[in-house]
Amino acid sequence: MIRFKADLKRIYFSTVWLIGLLIFSNPLKVKAQDTIVNSPEYIIITDTIKTFDTILVIDTLIRPKQIIKIDTIRMIQAVDSTADDTRSGKHVTEGKLNGNIGLTVNQLAITHWAAGGESNASGKVTADFNYTLDKKKFKYVTSGIFAYGISSYAKSRRVEKTEDRFEISMTMSNNNQKHLTFTSIATLKTQFTNGYSYPNDSVPISSFFAPAYLTLSVGYTYTISNNLSFFFSPAAGKMTFVLRQSLADQGAFGVEAGYWNVISGDSIWVPGKNFLGELGINILVKYTQDFTPNISMFSTLNCYNNYLDPNKSNRWNIDVDWETGLKMTVSKRISTIVNIHIIYDDNIKFAVTEFEGGIEVTKHRPILQFKESLGITFLYKFAN
Repeated sequence: MIRFKADLKRIYFSTVWLIGLLIFSNPLKVKAQDTIVNSPEYIIITDTIKTFDTILVIDTLIRPKQIIKIDTIRMIQAVDSTADDTRSGKHVTEGKLNGNIGLTVNQLAITHWAAGGESNASGKVTADFNYTLDKKKFKYVTSGIFAYGISSYAKSRRVEKTEDRFEISMTMSNNNQKHLTFTSIATLKTQFTNGYSYPNDSVPISSFFAPAYLTLSVGYTYTISNNLSFFFSPAAGKMTFVLRQSLADQGAFGVEAGYWNVISGDSIWVPGKNFLGELGINILVKYTQDFTPNISMFSTLNCYNNYLDPNKSNRWNIDVDWETGLKMTVSKRISTIVNIHIIYDDNIKFAVTEFEGGIEVTKHRPILQFKESLGITFLYKFAN
């Protein structure tokens, strides 16, 4: 009896001890998972599993068994193709090509029109491209602008050239992602076919590579914003080629004209030079702006000054080439383009008739050149 009471007492205290141990230790308590906030750069897959299993035996407590699976975190990071490859540590070189091919047409039909006029049809084909090669230290950009337009008149059955443009530009700049970058630019400008001073279409006043302008500039580009940049070159070489000898003999476009050299009573014809070299300052300002998704504009101002001109009075003459265009998109393939082009070059002279003392005198002097065009253009865009 006494032994039974002792066993009962021992069981009682053991039970109380186990209950207290369960209450205060709480092995079945599961820790709450921390909150993870998703970031746009990460995908977090949460699959944490925690299980506890407890086996109780009289007078014996087996320690809980835990199974824990750690959360899996996968990171997705966009890789810039023009930046260094994070895995290999090598720069990824990428070439980008884009451009436009356009056709502008215009037609006018007149029959017995009292106000006058002549039926005509005109058209212009334009093409431009831009190829960018982005390397680790330098960025190379090659661009071209080509245009050719004609106008046909029905009554007189004549055809006149209204547009002729051939321009290629190559730019190399330091790829340092800063506002001020070292830049070198090479630009070639000429035309496709002969040019005439209409209605005289028998004597050409210009032709392919007569003239042609090759400009080599080395300097710095200051990028003010994504829309505006400023290039300055203190040492820019400008070379003028006049390969049509008849124009070179006249001294057209600034080259040295041909002349008769009289030696001992004999006259020897010295042909005109086909080349003119200049060294000066070149300034290039570029501006682009998108006003709306359908309206955009560009403006390019190029100024050149030859500070080594043999004629000191001409050293402050500045050659200006300023072009501005406004594009209004009607649809995916149709656009209205307004283009204004202004050129002033001291070496390009025009015949001007003046009266001096009642006598008509013809002189040749530089004049401000102005061209404006407006038309509906059918565009085809391409890109790699």
